[in-house]
Amino acid sequence: MSDVPGLAPIPRLSSLRSMAVEAIRAGIVSGRLAPGTRLIERELCEQLDVSRNTLREAYRQLEAEGFIVVVPHRGPTVSQMSEREARGLFEVREALEGLAVRLFVERASAADREALLAAVDALREAHAGGDVPEMLARKNAFYDVLYRGADNDVLHAQARLLGNRLARLRGRSLSEPGRPAQSMAEIEGVVRCIAAGDADGASRLWRDHIRSAARSAIGSSALAS
Repeated sequence: MSDVPGLAPIPRLSSLRSMAVEAIRAGIVSGRLAPGTRLIERELCEQLDVSRNTLREAYRQLEAEGFIVVVPHRGPTVSQMSEREARGLFEVREALEGLAVRLFVERASAADREALLAAVDALREAHAGGDVPEMLARKNAFYDVLYRGADNDVLHAQARLLGNRLARLRGRSLSEPGRPAQSMAEIEGVVRCIAAGDADGASRLWRDHIRSAARSAIGSSALAS
């Protein structure tokens, strides 16, 4: 007889809920669902082909992540991030990622370093294409390699928690004219320091990279004052 307490089965709607969350989150990150947009339940149920219960479960997750707010007598609405909140997110991002870059230089294997160079090549291609969702996807792949080489699961877990809240801001930053090319140049400078084994230089340049991204995103008119 098992000593493990019985667990409730996973509801069938959970996968549908996850897909609904991803679809709405992607709409918000891309800007198709602008801050202040009301999320009409009937319309979204039809568009996503999900039940009301599934959609309401998705709303709860998106509200917890900060993507939407539930306004009395108005219903779920895409949240509008304040400049203060955005600045705070970038400050935490700078600290976490600066440490990750330093640890990568100190701990990464030769295979990790090769994988990072491949991820940078893919990222360069995406930046040249100008497709913001593709840039974000390739940057996420870059981060997977970076955190694997940094070999700190606690740090990676904290970065994941921050990631969803940062997604909108990263999209805004890369949508600014000239920012993709500038971002790529900054990243390549960091990679050169990594290749040289310069942990201090790589961490410093990465922090500069995050500050540049913050200036670009926080300057967006989509942020509340």
